[in-house]
Amino acid sequence: MIVVHNLSHIQQISNIEIRELVQQRIDALNADGFDIADLGCFLVVEPGDTIEAIDAQLGFPILCNRFTKACFGQLGFTPCFEILEEQPGSFAILFILSDDGAGVEVFVPKAEGVNPELLAMCQRYAIQGDL
Repeated sequence: MIVVHNLSHIQQISNIEIRELVQQRIDALNADGFDIADLGCFLVVEPGDTIEAIDAQLGFPILCNRFTKACFGQLGFTPCFEILEEQPGSFAILFILSDDGAGVEVFVPKAEGVNPELLAMCQRYAIQGDL
């Protein structure tokens, strides 16, 4: 998993589509006068990353609602992310974590080796994004 706290970290992202999306997000925040370091970070899931590792980095379970504790696939599950966008080769999940707008955006590549349950949740709740 790659954690991006500033523009210098994006070169670690080998997935070109995701690297361009992160670049766009950082540029948009900077244009609006925000510093990514003040608002949160971006996480880029990589093939082989476990759900437990993703959860540990986020501080909450990605496949569960943070408030109701219901998990994807359970009766009554509703997602607690702000938006989940589908791109041609990836998904972008935005979580706002505080009233000041701080949060984290998780990028999930559509790739072999990515947790199938995470991909299934993304597929189920995604809206089409614009790259």
